[in-house]
Amino acid sequence: MSEHEEMVKVIRFALVKIGCKINHLGFQYLCYAVELVILNPGAIHNLLKEVYQKISDAFGVGNLMTVHSSIRNVIELTFETGSFIEINNLLKMNIYTLDDKPSCGEIIGLIAEYYNLKLYKDEEIFKDFK
Repeated sequence: MSEHEEMVKVIRFALVKIGCKINHLGFQYLCYAVELVILNPGAIHNLLKEVYQKISDAFGVGNLMTVHSSIRNVIELTFETGSFIEINNLLKMNIYTLDDKPSCGEIIGLIAEYYNLKLYKDEEIFKDFK
């Protein structure tokens, strides 16, 4: 498995684990946003012009706000299920309570850090990763 394939698998796993539903268009955008921030951490400070623009180009979306709205929709739906409390388990620290709703940038940044800090190595599914 290549390093890129591993990164994509970890990102998808983390998002599903916190409760994001894969059947929403925004899920694909969110995965790609996290990937872009992992590859260029500074991009987290300019989501609209750096991250959303690249997502728009990659997926052929004409409007950056469509990308943002789609990602925000996934986050809203996940919040409604109360799943963000799982981020605490994923990152092994208390970040959110049941009533906290993270922003798009917070979710993108936290999942990127989950990968960068290699916290996924503790998950049984990733025990064979180097």
